[in-house]
Amino acid sequence: MEQAKKRAQCVLMEHVGSMEYYQSPQQDPKQVFSDINFEALEGEVWAILGTSAFEVRLLLEIIANARPYKDGRCVLAQKGMMRKKRTILPHVYYIGSTNMLFTNMNVLEYLMYITAREQGDAAVRQKRILEKIMELNMGYVALSVIGNLTPSERSVVTLLVSLFTESKLIIWNLARLEYDERSLQAIAAICEEIRKQKRTLLFSTFDYQLIERCATHIAPLYDGRLLYTGTVEAFVQTWDHLSTIIQDAHITAIRHAIETAHSDYTVLERDQTLYVWDQEQKTDTYHSIWKLLTEHQLHPDSIRRHPLCVENAWKEIRNHHDLQP
Repeated sequence: MEQAKKRAQCVLMEHVGSMEYYQSPQQDPKQVFSDINFEALEGEVWAILGTSAFEVRLLLEIIANARPYKDGRCVLAQKGMMRKKRTILPHVYYIGSTNMLFTNMNVLEYLMYITAREQGDAAVRQKRILEKIMELNMGYVALSVIGNLTPSERSVVTLLVSLFTESKLIIWNLARLEYDERSLQAIAAICEEIRKQKRTLLFSTFDYQLIERCATHIAPLYDGRLLYTGTVEAFVQTWDHLSTIIQDAHITAIRHAIETAHSDYTVLERDQTLYVWDQEQKTDTYHSIWKLLTEHQLHPDSIRRHPLCVENAWKEIRNHHDLQP
């Protein structure tokens, strides 16, 4: 069998440390982040998650070459970067603002403007662009004046524009924005198109739904370190241990039965609701609890398996990090 072709490396960071430091009266200055190691390949969509908008933005600015870095090495699309050079490289499309586009044009006009150097009939090009807009679930903004769009809508349009550039690496650095369902559908379609074109997207966000629906990979940044780098699927499977949620008016009796039978489970009671974690994930926790309650003739009002999610995995990996000596 012929081996699958190895995907090209798009981003490589080795032991990178920031120029920026946190100052504290009682402690020595501390780098915002240090010893960052990260690799992204073509066709991957990476979510950079954090607790600080400043930190995730800074990391992506360094990757984009918009900010210098103090230590280590950073390579983009297999091309090296000068540490103190503050220039967006031609093979990088960097989105750091919602005001990058001409606000007096509508979306279709702007896309026609940036593709004006393409050879061929303009009417054919316009038809092709409009078909692509419709295919990406963005027909609702095609004829909208960019200046009349909300910041979130302009953000999505700016991401759409990246598809009509030749940049191999797209960096979408607007972590504070939130998106409605229609925008999420459009973003998911754009991300899928980026993957098909074997390009790479890195975006900063605090939106768990955006990560779950659009990203293939995740890199959570916390306390100056990347706590994990890998697929979103593996991240939630490894770190989300919340198994079962039980609701009942007499929840304390149920809690006592579970804690007596399973000392290895972590149980939290709150407002007549019981949350059960299996940190070891040795068994099918949900069915074990169901069987236990049946044997004790305990019939809660509600018992459900908790689906794996980024939000819980993110909380648990931070808690694990905080407990380390």
